[in-house]
Amino acid sequence: MRSAVFEDYCGALRHVDRTPCVEGGQNKNMTRGKNGITILIIDDDEFTRQKTTMILKDNFPYDVLTASSGMDGVEALLHNKVHLILLDVTMPGWSGFKTLSIIREMLEGIPVIMLTASADRDSIIKASQYKVEDYIRKPFAPEELVNRVSKAIWENWQEESLDTLSLDIEELLKNLDAY
Repeated sequence: MRSAVFEDYCGALRHVDRTPCVEGGQNKNMTRGKNGITILIIDDDEFTRQKTTMILKDNFPYDVLTASSGMDGVEALLHNKVHLILLDVTMPGWSGFKTLSIIREMLEGIPVIMLTASADRDSIIKASQYKVEDYIRKPFAPEELVNRVSKAIWENWQEESLDTLSLDIEELLKNLDAY
């Protein structure tokens, strides 16, 4: 059953740009990232978004999208095929959990890793009720982020990961042929 917040949000989007809201599936207008896998970072802290983006781009051939609020993150999901979401818990406006509840109404199977400075027991229990993939406490070490993102992508999108690896090998072979 859709929440009133989700219905209001969808109604506002339809009014503004005629974007359809799809429950339990993907928007037909979604696009596949140029590198196969797309990761969406939803965090209100600009430094965290930049640091996380840099770590991901330095370690993976994936596309990285960012959003500074829950509402912007949901809108990004409506227009892009996203394979993994890194979601802050504490944000002004829509909290991470409110954003996550709307995301779960739209796309049930997308893996989410919660990023938070607060790792209290209640938040961890609440995150498990929303079936989050993992929970990373801020500040995090780059290795921790890389390991947990790798695990989430491999467990949920193994086929796309292999496709991306094949593209990387093909590109490498083309570059070697040039020499």
